[in-house]
Amino acid sequence: MKNYSLIILAILLSLTFISCNNKWVKYTVKAGNHSSGVISQPLVNTDEIEFYFKTNGTWFYTQPSSPGWSKIRGFSHGHHQNNSSARLGFQCLNDTLLVVGAYCYVDGVSPQENPSYKGIIDTVQAGQKYHCRILHQSGKYKFYFEDKSWECPAGTQMDWGFRLSPYIGGSYTLDHDWEVKIKDVK
Repeated sequence: MKNYSLIILAILLSLTFISCNNKWVKYTVKAGNHSSGVISQPLVNTDEIEFYFKTNGTWFYTQPSSPGWSKIRGFSHGHHQNNSSARLGFQCLNDTLLVVGAYCYVDGVSPQENPSYKGIIDTVQAGQKYHCRILHQSGKYKFYFEDKSWECPAGTQMDWGFRLSPYIGGSYTLDHDWEVKIKDVK
């Protein structure tokens, strides 16, 4: 019975440690800016990230003349995210519809150069929590968003990189602050 109690105590302590270290972090991209300014430490041998995010009313905006994907979370391989990277992104279509999708660079080739490197996965609603897992596996980036999935080829430089923070645009910015809360699992 004593060993059983110690095992239960160890499990409870582990769960407490994990839950205390995986906190919700609020990122704010100020009006007119692209980034919240948060940069991660380099990651080594990272082939998977998993996270939750929460949407809110700041996700709605008037669609710009040159629409593109804004990025929620992702990871890069290599020094620059435009070498090889995989991100979950979002767009606000027709000022009212929020969609999430995959957005990948593959060996320096952008999704603008090869449209098969990006795609809509699903819609989201303001005020909700969502789950996403992105893997590098078998030469592909694989996205698992709630009960949907999507994949594309991955690049060849795959030894180190960065966890990528929220980002607005391509070439546009918003006229209001954008906020997202993210809880990293892996």
